[in-house]
Amino acid sequence: MPRSIVAWFAVCWGLFLVAALVVGVLLIALYKETTTQRTDRAAAGIAGACDAIVRESRSPGETDGTTANARYAAAVNGTLEQFAGVEGGVWKTGSGSIAYAFPTYQGSGQKTDLPQAEEPTIRQVVETAATAHRPVEWKRDAGSQVLLIHACPISDASEGIAAWTMTRVVTVGGRPFLLAVTGLAFLLVVLLGSAALLGRVLWRWSQRLRTVEAALSTGAEDLPVLPLTGQRDLDRIVGAINGAGAKASEARRRTESLLQRVADGERLATLGRVAAGVAHEIRNPIAAMRLKAENALANEADRSRTTDALRVVVEQVGRMDRLLQNLLRSVQRSDIKRRPVGDIRRFLADHAALFREQAGRRAISVEGPQRVEPQVLFDTAQIGGALDNLILNAIQNSEDGTPITLRGDIVDNRLRFSVADSGRGVPLNIREHLFEPFATGRPDGTGLGLAIVREVAEAHGGRIVVAHRTDGTTFTLDLPIGGRS
Repeated sequence: MPRSIVAWFAVCWGLFLVAALVVGVLLIALYKETTTQRTDRAAAGIAGACDAIVRESRSPGETDGTTANARYAAAVNGTLEQFAGVEGGVWKTGSGSIAYAFPTYQGSGQKTDLPQAEEPTIRQVVETAATAHRPVEWKRDAGSQVLLIHACPISDASEGIAAWTMTRVVTVGGRPFLLAVTGLAFLLVVLLGSAALLGRVLWRWSQRLRTVEAALSTGAEDLPVLPLTGQRDLDRIVGAINGAGAKASEARRRTESLLQRVADGERLATLGRVAAGVAHEIRNPIAAMRLKAENALANEADRSRTTDALRVVVEQVGRMDRLLQNLLRSVQRSDIKRRPVGDIRRFLADHAALFREQAGRRAISVEGPQRVEPQVLFDTAQIGGALDNLILNAIQNSEDGTPITLRGDIVDNRLRFSVADSGRGVPLNIREHLFEPFATGRPDGTGLGLAIVREVAEAHGGRIVVAHRTDGTTFTLDLPIGGRS
């Protein structure tokens, strides 16, 4: 079954073509049948005319040759006056034509001459009838007309006299032929007209469908408002699409509003966790400073206690300052200052070297291309700081003597820095919030390092991805080359 309107139109037009061909064949068959009936009527007519000539020729009268020929001529002329389009005469074997007449001839004047073209055929047919002493019929189809000759004996076979009649049935150019041609011409005109009309309808449908398709393929978030095409059935579909687009746009706006509310709720929850983390982190240094200050006040005479208390206060104030700076860095994005970096391996090696002593027996290896084409662009300070946090995280979460691998690759037009360790892995309870502030699995950790890494990656139009392996963890900075997202 067709699966499109255009295909249905084509099927309908094909059925119409078949119907037209069938009607045309029926018209031709009807025309042929009509021609056969006319030929049969004409054959019966000339047979009757021939019999009438025989009857008139046998009427009583003179028997000498001159009087007999006159009687034959009168019989032929008087009889054929009653048969339109029929000519005939009397023929004697060995002598030829002894009478001929065509009283209904449509030409100018009266036709008295035997038709020369048909004379040999007339002689053959008449002499056959006279010799056999029985009627003889003869027919010849010449394409545009059918020639009919009928001969019947007048006397016995010894005299060899017979009457003959002849007529022509026009098969091309007559009224039935004109009717058949007119019908076929009408069918042809209707067929060509319907083909042109259907072709125009199909073309206009195709054009309108392409317009609708182009409007729908714009790639916009909302369905576009489609213009009406002027085709009633298609405009009903267009109206339904516009209505569905309006409902979809309204649903999208409601969804965005709900998502915004959810995001606000998550932000408030995150803010609550940050506040709780800040309170927890600040409470310890404050308690230490308070204890030292109370001891110093209680023993004012002991100068060493006062000095020690002031030193602890300064250290704890510095700790709180660093905590606040890291917190600000995790929630505020700095301006990105990209510059070309041609040696990725050297960049990684420089940052790995900063942690050689701190890594202890953990071997830090660097892999990646030395030169890259095209040149990559990124903020070396911020990406370097993010790598430092990842390297430090790998050191703190792996056992002494296990390897750490730094790798840089360009894959699918993306720059990827990865830091892989063979440590204990990320605890299950913090994996969901791993890159949020204060999410940490170490008692002495602040949970701000990975949050800063995430902010740096997103500021560059990239992302930070973690892979939890069975033998460790891999963090990957996925960045666009040249800063293109």
